[in-house]
Amino acid sequence: FLMNPDTTCGNYIIDPPPHDKAFFQSQLKAVNNYFQSVSYQKFGIDLEQSQIFPESNDSVFTLPFSMNYYNPYGEPEELKEERLVKLFKDAISLADSLNSIPFEDFDFVIVFHAGIGQDFNLPYLDPTPEDIPSTYIDRNMLGEPFLGVEHGIILPETENHLLYEEGSILFDQSSQPCDYQYGLTGVMALMVGFASGLPPLWDLESGESRIGIFGLMDQGSNNGRGLIPTPPDAWTRIFAGWESPMSVTDWSVGIALSKRSENNIVKVNMTNSEYFLIENRNNWIHSNVSIDSLRYAHWEETDRHPPFIEILIDSVDIEKDENGVITSIPNYDLGLPASGLLIWHIDEKIISEGVNDYSINSDRVLKGVDLEEADGAQDIGFPSIFLFQDPSSGYFGDMWFDGNPEFERLNSGFEFPEFSHITYPNTHTNSGTKSYFRIFNISEPGDTMNFSLSNLYQLNGFPDSTASFHSIHTFNAANNLLGG
Repeated sequence: FLMNPDTTCGNYIIDPPPHDKAFFQSQLKAVNNYFQSVSYQKFGIDLEQSQIFPESNDSVFTLPFSMNYYNPYGEPEELKEERLVKLFKDAISLADSLNSIPFEDFDFVIVFHAGIGQDFNLPYLDPTPEDIPSTYIDRNMLGEPFLGVEHGIILPETENHLLYEEGSILFDQSSQPCDYQYGLTGVMALMVGFASGLPPLWDLESGESRIGIFGLMDQGSNNGRGLIPTPPDAWTRIFAGWESPMSVTDWSVGIALSKRSENNIVKVNMTNSEYFLIENRNNWIHSNVSIDSLRYAHWEETDRHPPFIEILIDSVDIEKDENGVITSIPNYDLGLPASGLLIWHIDEKIISEGVNDYSINSDRVLKGVDLEEADGAQDIGFPSIFLFQDPSSGYFGDMWFDGNPEFERLNSGFEFPEFSHITYPNTHTNSGTKSYFRIFNISEPGDTMNFSLSNLYQLNGFPDSTASFHSIHTFNAANNLLGG
């Protein structure tokens, strides 16, 4: 583990050494603050009951094999998974032999290993292909409980490549190498969510994205350079029990939807199993000011594009521990590429069939949780031909707001953005049936966004699940009598 202080990026270093016990306590604190915020204080880590071993501040456990044994390069995936489970068990066994840890008292175990994680697609040849990938060791992988442990997580000490000579070489030609730093909070929040029952929403088999940067349980875990993981998507927050949606059956009124806050999700039913969820997500630091817009304004004034972390530390009301670890962000939507509505197409039938084996979004076309991308391309998770503005993980054009040029590029003739049966994308069900829902008059981004709802073939107040028959009459054609 890195123990010597590092000044590579001065006051703007992410996850600075020493990576001792206090450092990992700060990382737990950061992830707890994230979950407390996005769950509205309904979920988090019990920091008082959690323990970190070894107990001394700068001691470590040394495993019997080297890193390339636990993640052998070029070997079959089955062997790699087997070795990762062995790493997890070796760490638990060694820790228990030296400390007699009552593992059964804890919900799950996190094993931190020295070095960076094999978690990013680097821009050049990876100089360290045998790095350990961050992994959730689920109950199926582990088998029978091991020393009282049923499941757990493997994580690196850091995701900041610049702290290592091998990593810094990759970016030595960049004018702003410090802009390539990543924090540990995002990947740790992703794995804690996974271990706590939040289903993954990317395709585990291929690794392909499905909802991109717009939800924790996909690439959104690394928003804001891994320091500002985006909140879970609307469906996941409802699934976790943190929020309840507002069902709409009155199609004659406009809707004013506040930015993400508890129970501010609009639900529009299409069929017994399909519906839309609508939420307002806002990435402003101040009114109409985001981190990216501040970076751009700085570039206009000085001809220098400052690193993301520089603006974050200087302009956002973050919290830091004494060791330099960023432990709290005032709004975990700050890492989004824009502000606007997110419209989610939910299919509970697909979800129920895939929730137990992590395959909710395994089908790239028919997903259980699908973001209706406002640019009309529906390209999240698909191969991209764009080298520098790759939309395949999501970008500003996927959000719904008045003034979105990407919506206008494919949809002409609309005064305001609209989502209906005649737009791209459209409001059809997954079977291709037209739902005839229309979400229109979508306003500019704001703390409150306005839009209207209508349905061409559905009366206000329907469907009504409280309706019941009071009497039934039959008609007798023979004697023209009514009986009931």
